[in-house]
Amino acid sequence: MKQLGMGLALFLVLGQCLAAEDTPAQIKIKQQVQAAFPEMIIDKVSDSPISGLYQVTSGPIVAYASNDGRYLFAGDLLDLEKVSENRNVTEDARRGARLDVLKKHAAEMIIYRPKVVKATVTVFTDMDCGYCIKLHKEIPKLNNLGIEVRYMAFPRQGLGSSSYTKMESIWCAKDPKEALTTALQGRSIPEVSCYRDIGSQVVLGRKFGVTGTPTFVFADGTVWGGYLSASELAREAIRHSGD
Repeated sequence: MKQLGMGLALFLVLGQCLAAEDTPAQIKIKQQVQAAFPEMIIDKVSDSPISGLYQVTSGPIVAYASNDGRYLFAGDLLDLEKVSENRNVTEDARRGARLDVLKKHAAEMIIYRPKVVKATVTVFTDMDCGYCIKLHKEIPKLNNLGIEVRYMAFPRQGLGSSSYTKMESIWCAKDPKEALTTALQGRSIPEVSCYRDIGSQVVLGRKFGVTGTPTFVFADGTVWGGYLSASELAREAIRHSGD
C-alpha cells in the first residue's frame, strides 16, 4: 500500500509537470519575441480570450502575439459584452502582473504599518515633491484609518541626481523609516550607500507607467497617479483592497 501511495503521488506530480509545459505555439512565441527583444524577460505566454491570440507577460507589461509568433502588439483588449468599467481585459491582466512584480520587491519597501490593517497601498515617492511631503505628514492619520503605507523610491530627476542620493541614503540607513520621515521634514540625514538598488525601483516605476509622484498602487493592482488626502486615500485603498 505504501508503494502504491508513493506511485500515485509520483503520477500526480508528473501529471502536474506535463500540464504545466508550454505548447508548441507558446514555445514558438517565446523564441520569436526573445529573438526580437533579447533584453525582454518573458514571464509567461498564456491563452487570451481571442482564439489564435496569446497573451505575453513581461513583468507588469502585457502584450499579445499571433499563434505563429510573427506578430506582436501592445494595446488594450476590450470586451464589449461587459459593462464599461469592466471591459478592459488587458488592464485586468496588468493588475495581476503588477502585484506579482511588487511581491518580488517587498523587501525593498519602507513600510508604515498600523496595528490593524484594513488595506494597503504602495507609494512611489520623491524627496523633492511637495505633495509627497504633504502626504507623509498624514501617515499617522492613514495608520489610524487602518491603511498600511509601503514606500518605493522614484527620484524624478533620475539616476545620480541629488534626490537619488538622498533616497539611497534613506534606504541604506539603519532605520529607514526614521530617515525618510526626517528627510521629508526638510532635515539633513547622513549620506550613506549600500547594496540597496534604488535604480531598480526607478525602472520598476517606469514600467508601471509612473511619471509623477506620488503614484499609488492599490492592493488589487490598480495604479492611481496624483495626490489624495488621507481620507480620500483611505477610501480608495479600501475600495481597491481586492476583498
